[in-house]
Amino acid sequence: MSNKCPKCSSVVNEKTKFCKICGCNLEQELIENPTCPKCNAVFSSDIKFCINDGVKLVHPDKLIPKCKICNKSYTNGAKFCPNDGGQIMLEDEIIQKISPPIKPVSETKEKQFQEVPQYSNPIKMAQPEIPYYNKADLGKRFLAYLLDGLVILLLFIPSIALISDVFISYFNYGYNSIDNSNPSKLVFGFILLLIPFIYAFIKDGLGNGQSYGKRAMNLMVVNVNSNKPCSKSNSIGRNIMFSVFSSVPYIGWLIEVIMVFANQEGRKLSDLVAGTQVIDASEFNSN
Repeated sequence: MSNKCPKCSSVVNEKTKFCKICGCNLEQELIENPTCPKCNAVFSSDIKFCINDGVKLVHPDKLIPKCKICNKSYTNGAKFCPNDGGQIMLEDEIIQKISPPIKPVSETKEKQFQEVPQYSNPIKMAQPEIPYYNKADLGKRFLAYLLDGLVILLLFIPSIALISDVFISYFNYGYNSIDNSNPSKLVFGFILLLIPFIYAFIKDGLGNGQSYGKRAMNLMVVNVNSNKPCSKSNSIGRNIMFSVFSSVPYIGWLIEVIMVFANQEGRKLSDLVAGTQVIDASEFNSN
């Protein structure tokens, strides 16, 4: 059987490897039953590329998996050669034609980095610095404590007067002495009794963090975390914790007094829990 050279059309034998006229490599250019490595379609010898997917056609033998070591062909689906353990697979050239090209990892990452929009560093807002406050004068604090106690005592007087009047009438003249106005007077007296307790808890959150006693002594309570005057909620927490610590038998009130002297900032245990501090009002820096 003879064929024609695809370049010069001269007649060549089937086993001829190179054309004697033009030197064409007949093993590459003249393939009998060329097959597409991608779709396995078979074409005539004069066709070089698959009309279905455009892949270059190859000799059918190249589509048979072979051992990478002994080059023995296998068609039973084996993965490794039983003789030498070599991997059974198609030629690298055929694998590249079947598989789509894989982009290098470095190129993919580089493209990702290029696609990420670049932003300038955001301007960081400077956080305001919390100033340090000295310990308030202990003499002023003691006087402020006495003045607040006096205010609380004065707030007790109206309620005590109303409640006492009702009970005195009852004990002196009996049940018949209680008229229609006495029940309402008693209820109003108990309502007034709440006022001194409310003041005792919210007093350090009044005005600019000043109770009436601290205002008289030019003192104030400040929130050390926010550098703002003590709020009513801070005041309630501060005074509730003071009541809890002071209720410990024998030593509770004493520990709070010792903390005022021992702590560098004059903060009691209740101040440490509530995050507050008593300072001189003239030292307060709101910036």
